[in-house]
Amino acid sequence: MTDVVYEKDADLSIIAGKKVAVIGYGSQGHAHAQNLRDSGIEVVVGLKPDSKSIEKAEEAGFSVLPTAEAAKWADVIVILAPDQFQRHLYTADVLPNLTAGKTLLFSHGFNIRFGYIEAPEGVDVILVAPKGPGHTVRREYVAGRGVPVIVAVEVDSSGHAWDTAWSYAAAIGGLRAGGIKTTFTEETETDLFGEQAVLCGGTSQLVQYGFEVLTEAGYQPEIAYFEVLHELKLIVDLMWEGGIAKQRWSVSDTAEYGDYVSGPRVIDPSVKENMKAILADIQSGAFATRFINDQDAGAPEFKALREKGENHPIEATGRKLRALFAWKQQDTDYTDGSAAR
Repeated sequence: MTDVVYEKDADLSIIAGKKVAVIGYGSQGHAHAQNLRDSGIEVVVGLKPDSKSIEKAEEAGFSVLPTAEAAKWADVIVILAPDQFQRHLYTADVLPNLTAGKTLLFSHGFNIRFGYIEAPEGVDVILVAPKGPGHTVRREYVAGRGVPVIVAVEVDSSGHAWDTAWSYAAAIGGLRAGGIKTTFTEETETDLFGEQAVLCGGTSQLVQYGFEVLTEAGYQPEIAYFEVLHELKLIVDLMWEGGIAKQRWSVSDTAEYGDYVSGPRVIDPSVKENMKAILADIQSGAFATRFINDQDAGAPEFKALREKGENHPIEATGRKLRALFAWKQQDTDYTDGSAAR
């Protein structure tokens, strides 16, 4: 059994004795900054002068500094900008202000794992990654609970990097739920694999193929949407609550039997081999290189693939059906054309 670290195992005074700059005020940034502040930590938010998030951070009561000034001021620099922008921000604003004794903290290991960011000697490099989106990290903290975290140390120059990491994890509420040790390599590679093979890539493609098979066979797209997309949440919620076993226990015997006999026909051994190839591309850095090179070129492949996905017939069907639901979604429907990215 993996050891789990809780609040009682961490010393909050360690991070309370340091000045923390949260670079970025997006999904994770706003949650980390607000949770840290509410835990009594001295926090500033670092943003580019033209950032659209400045107003939000100031409205929340934070002192907002240009990124370079925030990095110079802080003892702990928390880099929460998107992966593809981190190395530029780091080289321009953070590195010139990164002196021995400071700590670099990440919530995803991409740039460290693939060598896009390298810290100078004398600097601790740590990771505290909540296993949930930022709004959940904030909501659970406010409710007196927390989102589990995974924690890693890549460089322990001070000899106390683990203590700082656990203290920070406690300050954002993660150790209320529990923290598990990992490494930058394990966090990065498993995170990318999960996204690509199952959570995002695998699920999205499976849903689209299911929709296509039914509509091409002459079934109504609205009925197909309900059967392959809408009800997916019900199944995933059951899995989340009690594993695959609870999902199978909760559905009809017909559905459970179909799960056993037809699942392996759709997701056959060749899919596992394809997953292994995806993992190999992640481990070798091939995926990271492809992603960063595309981003550096203006993201032509990324944008073309996004447009193709947005134009899939299931999206038009979904927009029409969701408008009929008696309940209203709490979050913006990002397929309706009115939501900014």
